[in-house]
Amino acid sequence: MISKENIEKAYKNIKEDIYKTPLEYSEKLSKISGVNVYLKKEYLQLTSSFKIRGVLNKIKSLNSKEFDKTFVAASTGNHAAAFGLASEKFNFKAKLFLPKNIAEEKLKSLSKYKFDKVLYGDTSVETEKKATQYAKDIEGVLIHPYNDVEIIKGQGTIALEIEQELPKVDAVIAPIGGGGLISGIASYFSKNRKVKVIGCQPENASEMYDSIKEGEIVSPSKLHTIADAAAGGIEVNAITFTICKKQLEEVTLVNEKAIKKAVAFLFKYHNIIVEPTAALPVAALLEGNVKKEYKNVVLVLTGKKINKELLKEINETYGNCY
Repeated sequence: MISKENIEKAYKNIKEDIYKTPLEYSEKLSKISGVNVYLKKEYLQLTSSFKIRGVLNKIKSLNSKEFDKTFVAASTGNHAAAFGLASEKFNFKAKLFLPKNIAEEKLKSLSKYKFDKVLYGDTSVETEKKATQYAKDIEGVLIHPYNDVEIIKGQGTIALEIEQELPKVDAVIAPIGGGGLISGIASYFSKNRKVKVIGCQPENASEMYDSIKEGEIVSPSKLHTIADAAAGGIEVNAITFTICKKQLEEVTLVNEKAIKKAVAFLFKYHNIIVEPTAALPVAALLEGNVKKEYKNVVLVLTGKKINKELLKEINETYGNCY
């Protein structure tokens, strides 16, 4: 398994190339919930998402001879942007696989990167499987969005920054898609049992929740969720499933309305624009899914890529809920 020491080493590896994102106290959320709530503003990270942490750590862990090969990735958007930035920084040949249902806003944001793009599959799992096989066929370098120990170590550096600024943290709540982020955070705190790590998923994309419950990885959900970055399922034999099953305090689910209300809440009271997946921890808190026994709670806000029209619609409909 991944240790705190592994993640500390990863931080030394990447800290000069990333932002140390703010951790800010939320008076409004604290008042509503009855606990001290802090927002880890990872949407202010390079490429507007936490994903660059894992990508940089993976790339910096490679042998120099690997850079003559083609680098391959699969993503619904945020990992792709991190992959694109890294391809420019390190000047490697890159090929990206994207699911056919990728959000238009995210696809548009990738147009500035020069890598080859291939649309394949109806779910993230299908796209990841294709990219993995392609990388094997050409003897390339796979930069997986979550099922890689170096990626997980990089994402876990968020936990290190949280502990540095809030040593008395009691709980960290973060979204789950494939599980790379939450696995990194849980791995960092694995020896500190006083810190509880809680995952959030949409009810319509509850694969990690269901997999832990069933004891094996389940098939991708066919239901639609507005939190598209958390959708698409988990790859078979993913290390993230093993870590989550062992290390997480719990996985909590929220419905689509709650996610939209959380997006509107952050915009109204904090002037923060986030994508729906990033709002999952806030939705869980507002829905009363967080135990009162936790005194200091950190919510990880993971990214901010959201369609302007969708944001407008959400704010008009749910802007007065709180």
